[in-house]
Amino acid sequence: MFSLEKDLIEKAKKISPKFYKIIKSSLKVKNEQILIISDYGEKNRHLAPIFALGYYFAAKNKEFNVELLLQENKKGFMHSEKHISKALIDLPKNSIVILSLSRKLGRFGDQKSFRNFCKESGHRFISATGLGDAKTSHLDIFMEAIDTNYNRMKKKGLTIKKKLDKAKIIEVRTDAGTNLTFNVEDKIAIANIGEHYENGTGGNIPAGEVYIPPKGYYGVNGVAVIDGSIKTSGGAILLKEPIIIYIEEGKVVRMEGKDAKFLEETFQKFEDRARYPYRVRYVGELGIGINPGAVLMGSTIIDEKVLGTAHIAIGSNSWFGGDIKTIFHGDLVFKSPRIYLDGEKLEI
Repeated sequence: MFSLEKDLIEKAKKISPKFYKIIKSSLKVKNEQILIISDYGEKNRHLAPIFALGYYFAAKNKEFNVELLLQENKKGFMHSEKHISKALIDLPKNSIVILSLSRKLGRFGDQKSFRNFCKESGHRFISATGLGDAKTSHLDIFMEAIDTNYNRMKKKGLTIKKKLDKAKIIEVRTDAGTNLTFNVEDKIAIANIGEHYENGTGGNIPAGEVYIPPKGYYGVNGVAVIDGSIKTSGGAILLKEPIIIYIEEGKVVRMEGKDAKFLEETFQKFEDRARYPYRVRYVGELGIGINPGAVLMGSTIIDEKVLGTAHIAIGSNSWFGGDIKTIFHGDLVFKSPRIYLDGEKLEI
């Protein structure tokens, strides 16, 4: 069934107690049906199936009602395989879904949004996508971010969220040259602290960020110096040299730097496929990393959680209270931010 070496399966068994902690503390599983969806990974990049097996062995060991299904690797615009689509659509309401994917789930049935599907069906979920950006040898780095101090992270995350919720104007500065202003009046921040107890809710594991959308399309202005990592259509890139991004009235208008070409290619690719191409280059998010166990490594799902970083995302934000709806969402991570809320410095 699995295209994994025996030693990788043994690794999954060995780390399964850590995944049980996630199932127990993040989802508070009782007797719900659990559906785990993964893929076969890629050469030297098998984190997705290892994590899926870790969850599976953890659930099986506690005699939960669990099913693990695999498919070939998918990109976002592709369709999931028929057995995956059927399993999701047939899943009883108020179940649990765990995604552990090298790239994306793919579209299924008439669904365009996995999050909306879960919300409408009452499913609680946790997800990790884009794991193919990391190598199998990065397993220990990921486990450190997953098996972190959640109580400490929760306290920090909820404190930051409370302050962001009250803010009207957020200013972001770095010594590298970032100088951004966000209008977030009347917007509510999301604290991803790994707690998904209510039906219809879910989020990433590794957890560890607080993020907020700007007001409308035009609420962001300034310069972002991206010196961490970027998400492109070909995967995440850990930057050796910074990219300078100029933003006017919410939109990326110019970029400089050796690796800016990868972002330009990404924007163009999604603009070519989008129903409303003009929406792709708008800034949709400001995020703050709060996970003390995460390190920058060139995998977006962990890079955006690193304590001591912040990120902006270009593209869609409609699923977390924003006004931009498009087919692209790409996070751009930068280091050592200083953040001011209505003129007062935020302690992170």
